[in-house]
Amino acid sequence: MLDQSRASYRVLAIPRKARIETSIDFPGPVVVEGTVVGDVRCISLLIAECGAVEGLIKADDVTVLGEVSGEIFATRVALKDRSSVRANIFHKHLSLEGGCRFEGKSNRHANPLQLA
Repeated sequence: MLDQSRASYRVLAIPRKARIETSIDFPGPVVVEGTVVGDVRCISLLIAECGAVEGLIKADDVTVLGEVSGEIFATRVALKDRSSVRANIFHKHLSLEGGCRFEGKSNRHANPLQLA
């Protein structure tokens, strides 16, 4: 699933007032502006400033502007200013902007997607 072309899928968007209480397994990019209580597996994940994910995340690229609690397995993870992450992160590349809040463990791994 995660090695398919990004261009072949539209974006799955979870709107701001939506609350999803199940896992999401989508072969393309996902944008979360609402709340997801469950695991998210996709090619790339953007959690907007008003978005939140409570569960396991597995994606090539994860960008967090909002909130995450759980575990993150991703090749590239970016925690942006004012994001709040309470998770163990398994990654190949991790970037933390000033002003982000991170509680958990950072675990560098050559292929973190194999661990999830």
